[in-house]
Amino acid sequence: MNAGQHRYRVLDTWRYLAAVAVVFYHFENHFAPFVSAPTHYLEQFSHFVDFFFVLSGFVLMHTYGTTIRDAPSYYSFIRKRIARLYPLHVLTSLPWIIGGAVIAFFALKVRYADDFDSALIVPTLLLVHAWGFTSHPGMNFPSWSISSEFFVYFLFPVFALLLTRIRPLAFIVFGLFFAVAMEAIRFSLDMRSFTEATFDYGMLRAVPTFLAGMATYAIITNLQSVRIPWALAHGSMVFILGLMLLQTSTYILLLLYPFAVGLIALAERNAPSLLGRPFFTRLGDASYGIYMLHSIVQIGCVSLVRKFDLVAPYQLVAVAIAGTMFVTVLAMMSFTWFETPARRFISQPGAFWPLTRRAKSERSPERSPG
Repeated sequence: MNAGQHRYRVLDTWRYLAAVAVVFYHFENHFAPFVSAPTHYLEQFSHFVDFFFVLSGFVLMHTYGTTIRDAPSYYSFIRKRIARLYPLHVLTSLPWIIGGAVIAFFALKVRYADDFDSALIVPTLLLVHAWGFTSHPGMNFPSWSISSEFFVYFLFPVFALLLTRIRPLAFIVFGLFFAVAMEAIRFSLDMRSFTEATFDYGMLRAVPTFLAGMATYAIITNLQSVRIPWALAHGSMVFILGLMLLQTSTYILLLLYPFAVGLIALAERNAPSLLGRPFFTRLGDASYGIYMLHSIVQIGCVSLVRKFDLVAPYQLVAVAIAGTMFVTVLAMMSFTWFETPARRFISQPGAFWPLTRRAKSERSPERSPG
């Protein structure tokens, strides 16, 4: 983020809380084989991934909306985004990549062979494994959304230019039209709903919500005098959580996300909040790491449950809570000691980027977790 530019800290805190919700959803799935009557109360928590797309559109419009004017600035933008996403993506993909290479070389038989399919190595490393190049998910499955983020990053300058030419409401209508058209095409091809897409063109799933996030930022910039109480802002997210637990239609959730983001941003712009304090800011910084690291931690948790027969409901809940706390601490360490140094190294002038040797070093790197 540019020096002196306002950072929406409370939105970052909600990004952390959304990442934790995704972690608990995956725990519910992983622990289902150990209980006689598996529940699916947290099923809709998986759609917090779409909330991340809205946040990304909002944050990028806030940070870069008027800065990408030519080829060098576009190149600089992509460089910064790669520096933010790629190091941890590679690190968290290595267990699957190495495992897939070993399994293929020795022709080994494993329980979850698709997760280690060596055919996924190249698309995963290129961050295009959600672009329709693979036939199934695998290799740190949650990273499909990072591949989708990567896709909309490439298109962001075009979207930003379009948003400067048309009104935000028309931009939202364009996003809705895109979503409806995509859903109609997928159904005609006997594919699952775009709201469930991952490896099967999940990058297109990110487009409507990303556009909605961009439009939300454009709208609130014209509402300088509006005052939103924190009770309404936080209440909007609590309301969405309640709808998720009630298994409300995913389409409704997607429509509500931009409103919640806009309300929180307006409230944060006008008044401080507990969730904007330094401790919560650090949690927000860790949200990307939580999302990328939790699958690895959950493999260990499942092994622990199986080894010690921790199958009572209260034991499974305790393991899930402990695992979430552990991955939070691990992600905070990753942000401080791995992600930030790696990003600074990749972003420095001349480091793998010959076209930007004359660019100034980034003294205050962007912290938004993508």
